[in-house]
Amino acid sequence: MTVLRVATYNIHKGVQGIGPARRLEIHNLGHAVEQLDADIVCLQEVRKMHRREARYFAQWPELPQAEFLAPEGYTAIYKTNAHTRHGEHGNAMLSRWPVVSHQQEDMSDHRFEQRGLLHSVVTVHGVGCMSSWFIWA
Repeated sequence: MTVLRVATYNIHKGVQGIGPARRLEIHNLGHAVEQLDADIVCLQEVRKMHRREARYFAQWPELPQAEFLAPEGYTAIYKTNAHTRHGEHGNAMLSRWPVVSHQQEDMSDHRFEQRGLLHSVVTVHGVGCMSSWFIWA
């Protein structure tokens, strides 16, 4: 029997706290994702970019967060759910296994509550495909 390890993690856009007391956590999250040693990591509240936070934090990564968090050898899949004045955020999946396809479905109820569903098909151990649906903010 082969074990497939799947983890999910709400990264809260890579920042902890609010206002002037907020701190950048994306670098710590990168270490945490690596330590999970999961085959597939599903991430919530991931930013592709955010102009204001990039100016505020000197250590803001130049790569989009999904790519920044992907351990070596993983594929990063990202789709935007919500657009804001300074950027956007959405769902991501990091996969140790080949990603055959992926798509996003808008599940928003209204413009103030933007939600998305990330569907990915992944080949595991070269046998067939695994289909997974993840819904996140």
